[in-house]
Amino acid sequence: MNREVIKEKLLSLCANVFKASEVDTDLLEYMDFAEDLGMDSITFITLIVEVESCFDVTVPDDLLLMDNFKNVAGVIAIVDYLMQNKKTDEE
Repeated sequence: MNREVIKEKLLSLCANVFKASEVDTDLLEYMDFAEDLGMDSITFITLIVEVESCFDVTVPDDLLLMDNFKNVAGVIAIVDYLMQNKKTDEE
């Protein structure tokens, strides 16, 4: 799965997680989840669970920091990293 496909899925997922914020999905890609959308610990955990489910990955404890999941670009980088490592582990 390339970064563009990850981005499309992630934008849809984030629009659902942050639907209470009524954010324009065209702007979601450029927003800071904590500062602009008010991500709290509950929303953070929801985002992690949704990402793990959607992409069939497990986020290791050392990456479970809000700073790593503060915007779409950060989450794309983590998902891409986890999927690349998953492929390596399967080979």
